[in-house]
Amino acid sequence: MSHRGVLLDRDNTIIADPGYIDDPDMVTLLPGAADSIRRLRDEGFSVAVVTNQSGVARGKFTEEQLADVHERMEELLHEQGVQLDGIYYCPYLDGPEAKVKKYRKQSNLRKPEPGMLLVAAEELDLSLAESWMVGDSSRDVVAGERAGCRTILLGKRNGECNPDYVADSLERAVDLVISNKDLPPKGQEVDSDEPKPVDMGQLMAEQAVREQDVVNLLTDIRDSLRRHERKQRHEDFSVLRLAGTLTQMLALIVGGWAMMAFFSDSSAALMRLILAGFLQLVALTAFVCSEKRS
Repeated sequence: MSHRGVLLDRDNTIIADPGYIDDPDMVTLLPGAADSIRRLRDEGFSVAVVTNQSGVARGKFTEEQLADVHERMEELLHEQGVQLDGIYYCPYLDGPEAKVKKYRKQSNLRKPEPGMLLVAAEELDLSLAESWMVGDSSRDVVAGERAGCRTILLGKRNGECNPDYVADSLERAVDLVISNKDLPPKGQEVDSDEPKPVDMGQLMAEQAVREQDVVNLLTDIRDSLRRHERKQRHEDFSVLRLAGTLTQMLALIVGGWAMMAFFSDSSAALMRLILAGFLQLVALTAFVCSEKRS
């Protein structure tokens, strides 16, 4: 009889992802990964890894090196009393980035295609409708959907896929799997007029993400307004205050010129005083406008 399973992505799900891992010494289990797998197995789930490894096709490492990396990952899990039921990988990649001709091709094994999940289900005798796909990318979610699994995306919803659940860690994903283990097989849910049970943890996690997004947006708006205000003040100074300062200086010069004319030509002095007064008025107007705009 087929049974339930959880299919896990590898990088950033079970082990850290520093890039293309070609050396066993680069393998580091993520905190809580071993305990999460143990909990799933204790609940009766088979647990297997399904991972794209295009580094083989890209010439970054060989399948032999990849086998050594996976052996090291299993050793680290065994040290914590945990084992996997299988590891499945796709070494293929289509296109010019595939430097090794042998592996340059399209493959149904490469996520988001469901091939690896179907192979795992066949070899491990899994009921995919009662199984889960967990990973940190849209490829993982789409592959799970195409295989008929329930899906959990690690991280935040990105609009590129529609997972059944979102979790911020593998531990939280395992909580969701275990709390929903008694659900009917996917696609066989019975419609009911009764309200569906609400996963408060899931709602709180998604609400926290939305609230943080709002905080980030408001912070961006505040910073943008401050930058605009600084720019506006700079523009005000460079135009209005500069014009007022220059006009003020000119008014003083004309005023001095008028005072000199009093000793020789009173009519000319009067005209110059009127001009100086006008310039002073223009300067004051510029200063007042500048103050109001700032």
